[in-house]
Amino acid sequence: MRLREAGADSTYDGVEHVVAETIETNPDVVEKWLNDTPKSWGYLAGKAVLACRRHLGRELTKAERQAVWSRLWQRLTEIRAARDAIE
Repeated sequence: MRLREAGADSTYDGVEHVVAETIETNPDVVEKWLNDTPKSWGYLAGKAVLACRRHLGRELTKAERQAVWSRLWQRLTEIRAARDAIE
C-alpha cells in the first residue's frame, strides 16, 4: 500500500514493510492483541506510526496515520483469522 493511495500526500511505499516489521518485532504484543488484552492495539499502532515517521524523516499527516493503522489492523485480523482456522 502506498500512502498516496490512502488519500495521503506522500508516496511512501514502505507501509507493508513497516507493518510486517512491527508485527515481527513485537510477537508478545501481537499475542496480547489476539487475546483482546487492553492497550495492545495502541502499542502496536504507535510502533507502526513511529517506524513510518523514522523512515520518512517527518511526522505523518492524519491521513497517513490512518492508512498505517488501517493496514496494520487488516494484517492483524488476517493473522487472527488464520489462527482461528487452525483451532
